Amino acid sequence: MAAPETERRMRGGERQDMELNREMLYVGTNYHPHDWPKERWREDIRLMKEAGLNIVRMGHLCWDSYEPEEGVYTFEWFDEVMDLFAEAGIGVFLDVSTRPAPLWVHKLCPGCNMYGRGRNFQASLNRYLEDVEDPGFQHYALRFAGVLVNRYKSHPALFGFGMCNELGSGQMSFSENARKRFQNWLKKKYKTTEQLNRAWATQRWSRKLSSFEDVELPVNEMGRGAPESWLDMRRFYSDGIAEYLIKLHDVIKENAPGTPISGNLFSNHEALGFDYLKHCDGFMEYPAMGFYPQYDMEADKLQNCISTAKEYMNEAGRPIWFLEFQTGRDGVFCGPKGYLQMLMMLGILNHAQMILGWTWRSMYGGEEQYHHGILGHDGLPTPNYEEIRKASADMRKLSEYGFPWVPEPEIGVAVSSESGWVADYQKGQFRQRKKACVAQVQKAFWRMQREYNVVNLRNLKRKYRLLIVPGHILMDPESAAAIRSYVENGGTAIMTGYSATVDENGQVYTTPRPGALSDVFGVRVAGFYRTDMPGFFSEGCEVKKVDGKERELLQVKRNDEKLKVNIDYYENLELNGASAWAEYEGKGMSAVTVNRYGKGMAFYMAAETNAVFLEWLVEKLAEELELAPALKVPEGIQARKIAEHQYFYVNTTNRRVEVPLEEAGRGVLCGKEYGEVLTLEGYESELVTGKEKQGEEHADQTA
Repeated sequence: MAAPETERRMRGGERQDMELNREMLYVGTNYHPHDWPKERWREDIRLMKEAGLNIVRMGHLCWDSYEPEEGVYTFEWFDEVMDLFAEAGIGVFLDVSTRPAPLWVHKLCPGCNMYGRGRNFQASLNRYLEDVEDPGFQHYALRFAGVLVNRYKSHPALFGFGMCNELGSGQMSFSENARKRFQNWLKKKYKTTEQLNRAWATQRWSRKLSSFEDVELPVNEMGRGAPESWLDMRRFYSDGIAEYLIKLHDVIKENAPGTPISGNLFSNHEALGFDYLKHCDGFMEYPAMGFYPQYDMEADKLQNCISTAKEYMNEAGRPIWFLEFQTGRDGVFCGPKGYLQMLMMLGILNHAQMILGWTWRSMYGGEEQYHHGILGHDGLPTPNYEEIRKASADMRKLSEYGFPWVPEPEIGVAVSSESGWVADYQKGQFRQRKKACVAQVQKAFWRMQREYNVVNLRNLKRKYRLLIVPGHILMDPESAAAIRSYVENGGTAIMTGYSATVDENGQVYTTPRPGALSDVFGVRVAGFYRTDMPGFFSEGCEVKKVDGKERELLQVKRNDEKLKVNIDYYENLELNGASAWAEYEGKGMSAVTVNRYGKGMAFYMAAETNAVFLEWLVEKLAEELELAPALKVPEGIQARKIAEHQYFYVNTTNRRVEVPLEEAGRGVLCGKEYGEVLTLEGYESELVTGKEKQGEEHADQTA
């Protein structure tokens, strides 16, 4: 019996494209049946159904529960689990769990074992300690993937397959095998040692290479190599992860054509990670991630979660799947009453189609013993259970009103993993990391109630009224050409400070900055200052203390309007064609410049990326660019116009808020009629449909 929630059709053992489910919302959980006795499975499924769950994610982190020895498969126990979920009408999102690798894989494939900075063997004491680029590992992992997919591809409970768990998380392995692969990667990229020597500036400090065999991984117990070799090493590991993802995707697709494929990725992991935007077209069909914003609505963590979701969605035009979603946390049993339900509605507002709580039952053993779930350690519901139940009821209602909601933004925001790697290496110069940079962008849009797409400048797919390039430290020729063409053909671009400092090799531009684009923006970055340097404070300026150290609060001035900005870094611009659009008061320096280039305009913001500064500039340009007006709501409310006469509001605070409405209407979630004001209690949400929308619905029902 096919699960009705999946609306799937079977034809000759092949599934139709899951486009059939695009207009449905899914709510569920992550379940680990191998942790619990089989007598418990039915009770868990009963509780899931009572909570209104329609999807469960299983199979991750348990390869050796299916294949305890090489070539020995024990799927029978999981067959029973799958049958129980089919009987209950709950779809299964099945992870192809190739990480962590079983110990027998490490024994058979010593090349997949991890080695530290000193080239010393590191035992697999915890998860994700295997080198996924190792050919031996891939042989066993992809073989297992094919066997698993073939066994369950036609099972009536199956909803889709996941490409393992959190690929991108883990550590780099500095093994001899990895070094040889790195050498081959460099040969393919540079062709000759002469080109490699130029790219790595090896004349500095007598590091010239006479052959590719001389190349070492630029990390050891004593330190790191030069920034150029470090950057290429990060690219090398990134490409290896992505290539494995593509292979895994292709195995699933070849064996189960038409079945949805996704994956709970971790491309922004600081220790490893990979360049998602460079590779995602090769493997990502339905974007997905884990959503863990902690418990502070103003913190960067929440804004990072949302900006990461937008990065995974990029320009694909598909909703995001939160294959893991925060319930409790390590050391936190649950949030305040209503908080989890609010987070789920906030996820829907930010284009989620699927929300799967992590985890169903708090785990009694392992590293995440106190990563609290929907059920407690005793198997009884926690407050999270009731909130999931309420949210699932609301999601069923929203499914009837155009959700999942995926808009077509007028604004694109360029994101660069390579710029993040450059900043990671040069922490003294680039104090603002990639995560902080994109969090500041997201905070600006959070405040503006506006939408944007994350874009890859090397593969810009859509047209935008405004293109924002924040902290793009590394500016390669393809990205520079994209910005140049965009502005030349009538676009408006905003670039922030730090941008276009280094070229594609990670070497600082010896031409005027912003490198390769100084003519487009009409400026030269002649120098920079820090706001924690008292000798540069403006006379009569406002000063605040940060960690006991005085810092100047700069004031941006345009005509008679002033704006305080709390930043660390700002630049001294020399105008070479551009005109000053705003200035730093008391500095005699431009804060924002504008340059007419071709048919378009190029704005340069002479500061690190800052939410308040960016919001101010975008809103000043909104009318001129004919951007659609954003909803005006009180602080703490997130709101969007979903469609004509449809407005979705989420109260992210714990207090009652009075929200002025665009038009009178009816609340879909609570059924109340509203006039000019919507009253939202703490953490409450509502979809308001205007009178004209209700009239259309009545006409449809009558017809």
